[in-house]
Amino acid sequence: MNFREFAAKNVHRNVKAYFAYFLSSSISAALLFSFTMIILHPNLGAIDLPEYLIKALNITTVIAYLFLFFFVFYSVSVFLKSRYKEFGILYIIGASKKQIQRMISIENMIISSVSALLGIIAGLVFSKILLAVSGKLLGFNALEFYLPVKAMLITFIAFVIIGIVISIFCSFIIKEDMVLKLLKGTKKPKTEPKTSTILAITCVVLLTTGYYLSVTSSTKTLAGRIIPVTLMVIVATYLLFSQLTIFIIKLLKRNRTLYMKKTSVLWISNLLYRIKDNTRMFFLITITSTVALASIGSVYAYWRDKEAQIDRSFPQAFFFSDIYDNSSMVDEKVNFIEGSLKNEGIKYTKVNDEMKFIIPKGEKDQVVIIKEDTYKKLSSILYLNAANLSENETILAMPLTKHGRKNVVLENIELEVASKLDKGIIPAFYEEVYVVKDEAYEKIKGVKVYFNTINVKDYKNTLNISNNYYNNFPQDNVNKYYNNLLKSGILRATKVAYGVILFSAIFIGLIFFVTTGSFLYNKCYMDIIEDKKKYNQLNKIGLTFKEIKKILNIEIGVLFLFPYIIAVIHYIFAISALKYAFELNIAVPSLQVIFIVLIAQIIYFIIIRKNYLLEIKKSLL
Repeated sequence: MNFREFAAKNVHRNVKAYFAYFLSSSISAALLFSFTMIILHPNLGAIDLPEYLIKALNITTVIAYLFLFFFVFYSVSVFLKSRYKEFGILYIIGASKKQIQRMISIENMIISSVSALLGIIAGLVFSKILLAVSGKLLGFNALEFYLPVKAMLITFIAFVIIGIVISIFCSFIIKEDMVLKLLKGTKKPKTEPKTSTILAITCVVLLTTGYYLSVTSSTKTLAGRIIPVTLMVIVATYLLFSQLTIFIIKLLKRNRTLYMKKTSVLWISNLLYRIKDNTRMFFLITITSTVALASIGSVYAYWRDKEAQIDRSFPQAFFFSDIYDNSSMVDEKVNFIEGSLKNEGIKYTKVNDEMKFIIPKGEKDQVVIIKEDTYKKLSSILYLNAANLSENETILAMPLTKHGRKNVVLENIELEVASKLDKGIIPAFYEEVYVVKDEAYEKIKGVKVYFNTINVKDYKNTLNISNNYYNNFPQDNVNKYYNNLLKSGILRATKVAYGVILFSAIFIGLIFFVTTGSFLYNKCYMDIIEDKKKYNQLNKIGLTFKEIKKILNIEIGVLFLFPYIIAVIHYIFAISALKYAFELNIAVPSLQVIFIVLIAQIIYFIIIRKNYLLEIKKSLL
């Protein structure tokens, strides 16, 4: 048997240890292949996606590949540490450092190549379903099947490169001068984990502050709070596992009634060491899962609510505006839309009037003012309540954000905000819009802008008209004064944009969850060797398998579910920021995402738990 055959047999002998890594690599290869196959689809290129969406898809592929590289390196390094004793024996019987490195390289290349091939095969088997689902997400008809030779080559080469690079890195982990350490393996006497009361309290303060800032965010404060809140939660998460949890477990130990009750002394003591030993892994899984949940959940919430957002942001089906000197150009565009609507037999209503731009006293940004008479024209078409204003009153139309302004000074005229509209009367592009009495409007000086709007019963039926408009009129750079807003075209672009982003978020999220699951399996495999010896000894002095099963249910349950529960809590507060800042309906999509993730994790936990208990039971016979 030559050395290559020895390395191949070594993989076969360690099949249980390699199983999770190999399965996760295969699933990751299938996901990477499927995603690459879709973004290289010839029909997708003919759709003429915006440049920024194409870049988003390419960046997603790079992020996924980098994370896969990190995942493979972490998994292999953890697994190699569990084989210290094996490598120590090989060194003693005469194996050279070069031979050990070659063996590791061959093992990595075998797993990387085979997992890439299996991933490609799995991707091809499910390609029809994936193409149909991706087409729906991206807002198009189901993409046709094709033979993705280029995607196959990219996936295979990518995983072979991962195997080569990881083999180089792994050569630095195992050193010939560590024979004594290798022979001892990972057996080291453990001291009781220490904790700091100050750091535990700091964790609580950081989490409470971060959560509070999340749920009290508004449109104006959200951007400024994202970075500090993220940093607070990241630091607090690490302290949660390294300090606060240890602190709580030590408090449980002081409760002698609970601690000394039957098997509690074992699982509480074991958890103290397990959580401390796995702090970094728990931290990594929690942060990674939070990112995956937040990205999928937020994008899914927007994707699900996209039509309602468009309705809130764009009240009219067609809106055109320009400075008053260019009013004839606005009317020309409106005439084109009217002619198209008449040709298709679509009934419509039209309102044309003016608005002014002005900077309120003490403010920096411009706001829009319209006459009460103009508001009544628009509200009658939009089925809004027409309010009668007193001389010094105004109506604030700013439906997408909360605003606590009680009064506003316009051209030295102080007006009290009598009410705030829940629906817009002109596109939300203009943000703050104030309705004032006709007399006050005439007194206030500002930039006068002419606008013309057309509304229809079902704007979705006007997509062809919007496309024809874009073909006949040049798309100039818009600004606050000059604008062309066609609702059906905006909805179409929004569907594509959110579809691409959601597709990318789901892909990245799946990669995250598959790989973190492998981290947990690798950790279980490393622990089971010690657990077999420990529970075998305890069984000999009277501990039953039923009691061992109860202890392991708690320990494995914490190992698998604890970081995900923390990630879900982080996610709930993160996604809540969208609700409070943008009044977005997030309850249903959030619960759907949480339910799917937790169900998948519970199923994975049940499978691993069953195999783990089976191995422990065999060791007791």
